Amino acid sequence: MRVKHRSFLAIILLNFITLGLYQIYWFFITKTEMNTLNSKDVKVPFFLWFFIPIVNIWWYYRFAKAIERTTKDKLNKWSAFFAPVLIGLMISVLLTILGNLPTINLPIIGATALTSYIIVTATAGILPILYYQSYLNKFAR
Repeated sequence: MRVKHRSFLAIILLNFITLGLYQIYWFFITKTEMNTLNSKDVKVPFFLWFFIPIVNIWWYYRFAKAIERTTKDKLNKWSAFFAPVLIGLMISVLLTILGNLPTINLPIIGATALTSYIIVTATAGILPILYYQSYLNKFAR
C-alpha cells in the first residue's frame, strides 16, 4: 500500500469549505497511511496526542520522522518538522506589516486589512500541508 495521491486544488478547496477542519482530517488520514507503510520504529502515535500542548511537539516530530521514511529521505525530518515554524514566522511578519497599514485595498476584491488578515491566516495553515503533500505525491499510488 502507498500513500494516496491528493490534488492540491482539492486540498485548498476542502480547507476553505470546511473552514480549516480538513487540515485535522489530512493529518489523521496521512498518519494512518504512513503507519501502514512504515515499521514500528517510525510509527506516528495515537492521533489525540496531536491536540495536547507540549506533547504535540513530540507527536509532530514523530510525524516528520514518518514523512522522512515514507518519502525515502527525500524530505528531511528536520525540514518537515520546522516547515510550519518557518512558515508561521513568515506569516507573522506579513501580518505585522499588514497590521501597520490601516487599510489595504487588494485589487481582486477591494479587501480591507481585516480581510487581508483573514486570507493570510487561513492560508498559513495549509501551506505546510501542501509542502508535505508535494513530496508524498511523488510516492503515491
